Amino acid sequence: GTMGFAYLESPGMAYDDKDNDNDGIINEKRDNVATTKVGPTDGIYDINKFLSFYKLEESDLVEHWDADEDQDWQDGEDLNNDGVYQITEFFGDDIGLDGVAPGELNYSGPDEGEGNHKPDFVEGIGSEPNFALTDVSESDMVGLTSFRLFPVPSHSQSNSTWWFRNDKAMWDLIGENILEEYIADISNLIEVFASGPFPLFKGRTERISMSELHSFDALEGLNSSSHTAPALYELKKIVQVIYEKDYRFAQPPKMPTLTATPADGKVILTWDNISDTRTRDPFLGNINDFEGYKLFRATDKYFADAEVITDGYGTPMFMKPIFQCDLKNGKFGFTDFGLVNGAAYNLGSETGITHVFIDNNVMNGRTYYYGLVAYDYGAPNIGPGISPSENNIVVELNEAEEVRSIGKNIAIVTPYKPAAGYISPDITIDDSKLTGGGKVEPSILAQSSINNNHQYQVSFNIDTVALLPKYEYGLMYTTNSIKGTDLNEGLVIYEESPEKFVGSNLIKVDSLGYWTLNTKAPFSTDVFDGIQLNIDLPYEVGSYDYANSGWVQGNGIMRVVPSSRESKYLAWDYHIVFSNNQNIYSSTTTSKSNIRDALDDKISTNQILLAQTFDFYIKNETLIKEDGSHVIMDMVVHDVNQNGVYDREGDKIIVGGMRSDGKWAGTAFVLDFNLASSLTYPQADDIFQVKFTRPFWKDDHIKFTVNSYDGINTDSLSKTMDDIKVVPNPYVATNVMETAVSNQFLNQRRSLMFTNVPAQALIKIFTVSGVLVDEIIINNSPEKGIVHWDMLTREGLEISAGMYLYHIKAETGNEKIGKFAVIK
Repeated sequence: GTMGFAYLESPGMAYDDKDNDNDGIINEKRDNVATTKVGPTDGIYDINKFLSFYKLEESDLVEHWDADEDQDWQDGEDLNNDGVYQITEFFGDDIGLDGVAPGELNYSGPDEGEGNHKPDFVEGIGSEPNFALTDVSESDMVGLTSFRLFPVPSHSQSNSTWWFRNDKAMWDLIGENILEEYIADISNLIEVFASGPFPLFKGRTERISMSELHSFDALEGLNSSSHTAPALYELKKIVQVIYEKDYRFAQPPKMPTLTATPADGKVILTWDNISDTRTRDPFLGNINDFEGYKLFRATDKYFADAEVITDGYGTPMFMKPIFQCDLKNGKFGFTDFGLVNGAAYNLGSETGITHVFIDNNVMNGRTYYYGLVAYDYGAPNIGPGISPSENNIVVELNEAEEVRSIGKNIAIVTPYKPAAGYISPDITIDDSKLTGGGKVEPSILAQSSINNNHQYQVSFNIDTVALLPKYEYGLMYTTNSIKGTDLNEGLVIYEESPEKFVGSNLIKVDSLGYWTLNTKAPFSTDVFDGIQLNIDLPYEVGSYDYANSGWVQGNGIMRVVPSSRESKYLAWDYHIVFSNNQNIYSSTTTSKSNIRDALDDKISTNQILLAQTFDFYIKNETLIKEDGSHVIMDMVVHDVNQNGVYDREGDKIIVGGMRSDGKWAGTAFVLDFNLASSLTYPQADDIFQVKFTRPFWKDDHIKFTVNSYDGINTDSLSKTMDDIKVVPNPYVATNVMETAVSNQFLNQRRSLMFTNVPAQALIKIFTVSGVLVDEIIINNSPEKGIVHWDMLTREGLEISAGMYLYHIKAETGNEKIGKFAVIK
């Protein structure tokens, strides 16, 4: 390994009228209070030095507060002038003395100085970012004035020996103002860094900081004449950026909480959305730089079997995820900045964010360790480029290599078969209020997370694509959001919208600027309360449903043709209801203009007959008005033969809506009875359904209830008892269910599994001669159908090789007897 030091911050000289740090400013301090605003160049004695030191252009200089000498404090923008920054507003550095900004998890509201558009500092309390205590460059630093590297000398007291007890010798050494390279043999060396002299007044604080760096660099480069250490140099660049950013490190996103639910041959993993919604990185100006999630799986407590990706030197360094998802934001693939020992970071493949993964590549009875990390997209434009940051995976073990604690982004789980006689929870669905043409099917994914007997409602919202003028029931729309509500609690517990959605569940149609649920393929939501919604919506906009339109009561001959264009604005379900009253409906439209036929051709006004009466009416079955009545459609006659009267055998009836000003709004469909005779004309009380397929409407919803059951299915238990097995059988030396230990002085814990067992039962294990070896009392959760035996006797001794018998008795009295073999 290679070790190096970076000397970063040194005491300031604020009273000597000299530019000690060569930044174009003199006498800058970190404990002065802002009192007034000054001009862009006020306080700068050498503008060229200032611009060069701070990497600025002259156009970057602006009016600033007098105590903000380097002009890096940023004011916020309170757009509604209410004195409080909303999470959607730019708050800059004006976040108060506690340094906590809106949107952060520990933000409890505005504190002293927040939102006053002035940099604040109070001695003993704190200061805002980029000002006073938190702004390193607001100090006229002396810098490194002396450096020596030398072997450890004699420890004897002497005025000439450089040892720490010898005050005079050390004082002379650090005051020599010599920066000397060490070129002698490597041994046990002492490093001496010095800055000074400088005054240290009573009550004043001066700061000194260094960074100790460690890396692995190739010996060929280290031993060369140029002593190259590229990995060490990269660390120095990063440290320099951190220092120049006032010791603000690039932080990973907020840590997610991972939940694992075991099932038969699979593990369902879900996590919250804290990382993607609540992350704020002060290093990058408090932006949310979250990019994605990586999920790792291991069978080893140290996650060693997941660490298979090597760095540029061939050293295993990174874990390979079993699942990764990332934002669709144009940031994907491998980074070309912030390389770690030559290895790039994979930002993902533009999959979209989800918060659930089902791992089907697992074995019942084997313990798995899952780690979930959230990662950001790094900082490519800062210094040499900062590599993406991710959360740590921490499993703390005790001396016996047993798990003592884990992070909230870790889950330890063992999949299993269901217990004998277990009755799985199910869902009762009421979709009678779902008028759209798709399907919504809730399913139980994580049984351990469900709320028993809770009722939920799933509703939708729409994005209007286009409107028929002055007609409130005429619009072309798409479904653009999903909302899940727990009706027992009265809380919205799940939502997807254009602002936040999973994967490709929503799609933006750029050409028209609207959003829609994915109509290309069925999709699934994230998991909430252990439930996942499976949605199939094949219709982006409305269209006529030929297959499901027809007579629902009675029969007759009638032809219905939808409008090729305007029906998309009027894609509802209609009932044509016939009556024995010849005047049951009369036309209400007062204007003949802009009425179109089924082919969207405008009909001449001399072919339109208004004020006609009919022996049927047409009601909108989808839309209900506030008074509870149905919307009734209007009708006018297309006088095809132009004889000035309505002829049922030859004319056509145009069906549509009437605008608020009495004009025609649009044509939904056209009907005629040209092929009907007096015998085949519909009779009174006959009903014909005109049906359109369409996306979910804003009033559509389904309700469902999660049902769980106590007790067991005795018939199922009786049958399943015959399926009880011992795994492995025979037991030969070891098996994959036994976790490895890295300490050579520890014995591996042995494990044998009984599967398909009842949740409540007693197992007795005997030798073939009938000696009781051990008893196992099974007291599992109702769904768990396995139990492990540590292969120890009742006295805590290891069993010997041989044949063994077992007897299992369920609480219902059902019994099973079997045998297994142990070969060591």
